[in-house]
Amino acid sequence: MAYLLLIVSVVGAQARSRKQAPLPSDLPSELARWFQNMQRMLDRLAQAAEQQNQLHATVARLVRENEELREEMENLRNMVTRLTNQRAETRQTLRGLAAYVSAVKDRVVRQT
Repeated sequence: MAYLLLIVSVVGAQARSRKQAPLPSDLPSELARWFQNMQRMLDRLAQAAEQQNQLHATVARLVRENEELREEMENLRNMVTRLTNQRAETRQTLRGLAAYVSAVKDRVVRQT
């Protein structure tokens, strides 16, 4: 028990002596260095946050542009289909017209 009391009193004395120890002489320069380091870290975090905001805006713009391009591609596909159908109809009409002209020509030749 006496040994335990001796340990407690030694530990207590060491703690009191630590509390009364003077501050290191380079404390102001250490605090200034710490403040500068923290300021640099905060500046980097602010830059990273700004870059992240810019990237989010860029991604949103690219998503919109991608959707617009998909819609334009669909419109162009529809236009190609429509023009292909019109070309087929025109070809059929021209064949019919050519047949009619040939028939009229043959009739005119026979009548003369």
